[in-house]
Amino acid sequence: MRVSIGIDLGSSRVKLLALDETGECLGVTMASYPTEARHPGYAEQNPDRWWDALRLAMSEMLARPALRGANVEALGLTGQMHSAVFLDDTGTAVRPAIMWSDGRADAETDEIEQRIPREELVALTGNRSNVSFTAPKIMWLTRHEPEVMARTRWIVQPKDALRARLTGEVASDVSDASATLLFDLHARNWSDEICRRLEIDRGKLAPLTESETLAGGLREEAARALGLPTGIAVAVGGADAPAAALGLGLAREEDAHGTVLVSLGTGGQVLAPVTDPKVDPEGRLHALCHVVPGQWCVMAATLSAAASLDWVVRLLKPDDPNGARELLAAAAKAPAGSDGVLFLPYLRGERTPHFDPNARGALVGLKIGHGPAEVTRAVLEGVAFALAEGLDLMRGLGLEPKAGVVAGGGVNRLWQQIIADVLNMPVALGATEHASARGAALLGAVAAGIAPSTAESTWPLPGDTRVMDPIPAQAALYAERSGVYRELYERLPKA
Repeated sequence: MRVSIGIDLGSSRVKLLALDETGECLGVTMASYPTEARHPGYAEQNPDRWWDALRLAMSEMLARPALRGANVEALGLTGQMHSAVFLDDTGTAVRPAIMWSDGRADAETDEIEQRIPREELVALTGNRSNVSFTAPKIMWLTRHEPEVMARTRWIVQPKDALRARLTGEVASDVSDASATLLFDLHARNWSDEICRRLEIDRGKLAPLTESETLAGGLREEAARALGLPTGIAVAVGGADAPAAALGLGLAREEDAHGTVLVSLGTGGQVLAPVTDPKVDPEGRLHALCHVVPGQWCVMAATLSAAASLDWVVRLLKPDDPNGARELLAAAAKAPAGSDGVLFLPYLRGERTPHFDPNARGALVGLKIGHGPAEVTRAVLEGVAFALAEGLDLMRGLGLEPKAGVVAGGGVNRLWQQIIADVLNMPVALGATEHASARGAALLGAVAAGIAPSTAESTWPLPGDTRVMDPIPAQAALYAERSGVYRELYERLPKA
């Protein structure tokens, strides 16, 4: 049995998923690592902790009965986007990685659009300047830690730093690169012009290739640490949101038939594959390269999806291991519309459509009779309203979304139905909640020759999926409430 293992280096944990040569999942394992904040607004992770977590998760994976006697022939990688990892010439991190959720580079974020007017920047990269992206982080480090930048040979994304430890080779892929703000979206390569104008050393950016490309073989030291054969294929890999689309069968626009990915992780995304770059002139949507060669993506992003649910659980059920389950059960009994309670999920600022790091969350419309049920349901509805704003912007680019497939650790039956109602379209439950890891495993399988190219893969998705159609009365109610929701951002004070 030939096996490929996908490695998903997420915001708080690494997740492994093993696939055999027929596309059947043989198991999933996970291990966590911390995010540290030395100062308010900072978010950093130690790359050594990524490696420790990978070793733990891999040992658990290889101990599974389903992998006994299997030939693990490939590894594929995916991971969190927009971050910055600074490596020396040996591939060792010279400081903690600056994560996508880090907000320290706000001055540099503004400076980018002073140097490159927004209209020009969006036309070239498909994106506007945002504090989450990689470019302002690099500018901040150059300005505030010049001695660290002097020791830096390579600036890479998290999954690329992990892969360098696996293979000894430094590289990146076009999907992750397209989310850095240093990338020419149409040429599918780094932009020399942007690097020059932002005074970023183009030579420190890793060589680029497509995500399914073979990056190299697993070197002996890493193989020994992970319990794997030396020399097995390691794919370059790709960014987590496009990899999730691949993992759920949304490889090409012509195959998606108007289906969009709705991802409910820490943040939330709506993503559609497209055959050519589609750019919102105002930069309210992200335009990215897909992990499939010759394909692109359009993506709307909200920063606090499952993070909003986690927040309300901490608020209402602290230290209760069953708190989330109890609150969701109560919310299911609350009426659609939460009896007038509205929630803005801007707990960490917001991207689509506002791109405002100072936006703040809010609960509006509370009455004395409201309780955990209405508040929790309002949180779920608020995230769905945020996703709907992004979907409407996609329609403005000429896309015609007809259905959604929802995946991610935040998925539950109630939320799936709310999303179907708010988006007013059928929403299927993804065949796996571990879509990014499955996409990474498929990339590894292609690199090893276990599967055909990502664009041609015929691997079936596992099992039947649950589809929820919009309930007409609830969809009509949410259509009315969405107008009030969209007014709140302008009416409420900013930090």
